[in-house]
Amino acid sequence: MRFLLFLLISLNVWAVGFLQPDEAFKPSAKMIDSKTLGVEIVMGDQIHIYADKLKVEDIDKNDGIDFKSITMAKPTELDGEKVYETSPAVRISLTKTKELSGDKKIKIKVSYQGCSSAGLCYEPIESTLEVVVNTDKLSSDVKKESSILKAPDATISAIDVISAPTPKAEVPEPKTNQKVATKGSETDQIAGVIKGGSLWFIIFSFFGFGLLLALTPCVFPMIPIISSVIMAQGAGLGTKRAFWLSVVYVLSMAVAYTIAGILAGLFGANLQAAFQTPWIITLFSLIFVVLAMSMFDLFELQIPNAIQSKITKVSGSQSGVVGIAIMGFLSALIVGPCVAAPLAGALIYIGQTGDAVLGGVALFSLSIGMGVPLIAIGTSAGKFMPRPGVWMDNVKSIFGVMLIGISIWMISRIIDENISMMLWGGLAVFIAINIGALEPIPSNCLRCAHSNKKALGIIILLYGMSLLLGGMAGAKNPLHPLNPFLPTQGLAVVNESQHKKFVRITSIEELDAILAENKGKRVMVDFYADWCTACKEFEDKTFSDEKVKTAMDNFVLVQVNLTANDDAAKTISQKFGIFGPPAILFFDENGVHKENNDIVGFKEPQEFLNHLGKL
Repeated sequence: MRFLLFLLISLNVWAVGFLQPDEAFKPSAKMIDSKTLGVEIVMGDQIHIYADKLKVEDIDKNDGIDFKSITMAKPTELDGEKVYETSPAVRISLTKTKELSGDKKIKIKVSYQGCSSAGLCYEPIESTLEVVVNTDKLSSDVKKESSILKAPDATISAIDVISAPTPKAEVPEPKTNQKVATKGSETDQIAGVIKGGSLWFIIFSFFGFGLLLALTPCVFPMIPIISSVIMAQGAGLGTKRAFWLSVVYVLSMAVAYTIAGILAGLFGANLQAAFQTPWIITLFSLIFVVLAMSMFDLFELQIPNAIQSKITKVSGSQSGVVGIAIMGFLSALIVGPCVAAPLAGALIYIGQTGDAVLGGVALFSLSIGMGVPLIAIGTSAGKFMPRPGVWMDNVKSIFGVMLIGISIWMISRIIDENISMMLWGGLAVFIAINIGALEPIPSNCLRCAHSNKKALGIIILLYGMSLLLGGMAGAKNPLHPLNPFLPTQGLAVVNESQHKKFVRITSIEELDAILAENKGKRVMVDFYADWCTACKEFEDKTFSDEKVKTAMDNFVLVQVNLTANDDAAKTISQKFGIFGPPAILFFDENGVHKENNDIVGFKEPQEFLNHLGKL
């Protein structure tokens, strides 16, 4: 735990290495002439201030000096936001509201919030400035009240005069390059757990969230991985050692999730998504195939003796720990890149506050909760090791098949669905043959285990052949692999066409165009990626439900494909504070994003229908 806290603190220090707040923003105030007060904020390189977060307030409203009028330059537009990339250069015309003479010191409060173009956003800042005013030269206007400056909209020019609005006790909302928290959102409520809870409450809460996430498809692929790497240690591995190796795997996985989460929260960059490029997925798929071959005893997978000796000298009996730690770290980044509400809530907290330490503790607790079942599974795998025999070869073969399944599952993210079906079909045929589908039944064995295996093998063989044939014919649904050969396929297409289809896009410009074209209609935007397990589950289980399809017909359906993780994908993700798919956003008839209605993570059909019913 000390190591983790040290790591998180180090990351936080590194993050703020961009510019400290007092270096990024240098506010000042001075009299431009006898009646005009000037306020400026000098900004560092690649720093901007959000126009709607800039406020100037007269602190002492009874000092006899008030704001008469305010002028300032027009803000520029950056990624859809109105910002100041140079000093706002506020000009305030002063007036006397009571009889005064001589010099008088006044205090003003400047509130602002800004970001670095590199991705780091600062917390809202308030600065108190003092200016000496010669009251003898001010005009008298006893009717004017003190004021708060709010930044102008895009119609204000550099010479326009803005009437000062009535002052409000208003605290600027935090503005980041991530999604701004709103009250009704599930993710924001979870972010509030971190903000308002004690350290131990946060740890136990997110540990519980992690246990729940362990039941989702994000963690399932890691089950054969941890079982296989534990069993690959060879005969003689006891339960105790299997437990500690499992702990190493889960801790490495947790550190990877934590680091990736902190970086996503601070900079809006999804590190896990960066690991979903085709060549990385292909490489990792091949690694699993190699591991599977070793399970089939085609070769013995061992670290070279020279390296093994060095590791043994350094870590005593801890040989194998390094490999398992690496596998756990990479598995978190490559195998299970899912975003759910608890994870997104922690990322929102980090993005708003910059508190990487507390947010990182929440993420680490979440990861450990997800890993507890994996520790149990890895430890139980160690129970098989002390009693080698023929049956042990069968156990290893099962894990080998599971690893090939993981390899196909991963490569399916980047290949056509019909080719994926063919790969699954080939694996099914392989399994069927190995359990005796084509072997004859002995004459003295009519109801023995051999005949049961053969019956199961024939069923698997037939299904595998249907997947192969269907894939060759272009089928994409493994539950209906023979659809291309059925005469009713045309009718199915007609029925399917009765429902609306998703319009697939990849950029913010395409989304803006769709919103503009569909004024008066509600729009549902699904953020999707080929490498997202929960996204596939959304499509196969929720979006395919007939009742859900009917409910979605009330919306214009848009799907943003984040698979490429390119600049366009990053831009649209950062625009709406999307840390990763799956996420679903809703826009009203005026094209306004209704943040309270956002969905993060997978929803069952009925749960999704209930959500749509509330909109």
